[in-house]
Amino acid sequence: MKNSSADFDTVWGDVTADSVSLIDSSGYFATDDVESALQDLAKQAFHEFDVRSVASSSGTLTLSFQGYRHRTVFTTTLTENVSTLTLSSLPASGYIEYELHITQDATGGRTFALPASHKALGGSDTAIASAANAVTVLSACTVDGGTTWRYAMQESA
Repeated sequence: MKNSSADFDTVWGDVTADSVSLIDSSGYFATDDVESALQDLAKQAFHEFDVRSVASSSGTLTLSFQGYRHRTVFTTTLTENVSTLTLSSLPASGYIEYELHITQDATGGRTFALPASHKALGGSDTAIASAANAVTVLSACTVDGGTTWRYAMQESA
């Protein structure tokens, strides 16, 4: 059965950009810009992802999931040893996945420590490649809000 415009008006009324709030109960996907919000929804629907470049500071690399619900892709070039990986602004529950492309700088030999919450899948590397300019790809997911992460990590050709 096809809805008439009268049915639409009854259900939705006068919807304008100023009257729409696209914020879910966990505070994610917060925006006042409806066009931007719809573009983000389309990216998620078609599995398109923005790539976020992040840098470490004082041995800490922080991956922020603010504004992203399920899958986020990050890149970093190591210029120091990373002793702490911090995952911030995680949704409280549900499936969450991230991919991190870790590149050694021209010096190489930098180390990268994973938190105890990260558990390697069988056959995965447990340390990043150490050669100058080497790239290691880390893919991790959780189904319990980040309490336990299952990961696969391999050096890229």
